[in-house]
Amino acid sequence: MNVQRRRTKILNLIRTRPVLSQSQLSQRLKAEGCHATQATLSRDLRALNLVKTHAGYKLPDQLGANGDNTERQRLTIIQFMVEVQAAGNLVVVRTHPGNASPVALSLDTIGWKEIVGTVAGDDTILVVTANAATARLVRRRLLALNN
Repeated sequence: MNVQRRRTKILNLIRTRPVLSQSQLSQRLKAEGCHATQATLSRDLRALNLVKTHAGYKLPDQLGANGDNTERQRLTIIQFMVEVQAAGNLVVVRTHPGNASPVALSLDTIGWKEIVGTVAGDDTILVVTANAATARLVRRRLLALNN
C-alpha cells in the first residue's frame, strides 16, 4: 500500500473512533488490510501532525472545538521540543528533526508577550526576547509546559 493511501486510512481511523496507542492503530490498520511497522507509523503520525492526548491521537483541528488554540499550541510545543537553553536575549529551542517550523508557529501565536519573534530551521528555533532576564523567563515557561 502506498504512503498516501495508508495515511488516509490512518486519518479515517482517528476521525471515527479513539486510537489510544500506536499498537492499537497498527491492529486497526491490519484489520483493514494494511500492514505497517512501528517506525512507519511513527513517521506517519509525525507527518500527519497528529497529537497524542489522554483521549488518543487527535488532529490539530480536533483540539478545542471552541477555538482553544493555546492548548493546541502547548501540545505541539511539548510534543516536539527536545531541549531549551537561554543565550543572552535569545532562547534556543531544539526539536525533533523537521519539526522546528510547527513549534515556532505555536510560539509565535501562543500569546506570550515576552516573545518578540522566532526564526526556525530544521530542528532549531531562535526565540527572540527583549533581554536576558526575559529569555530566562521564557525558558522556564517552556520547561513548565511539560508539567
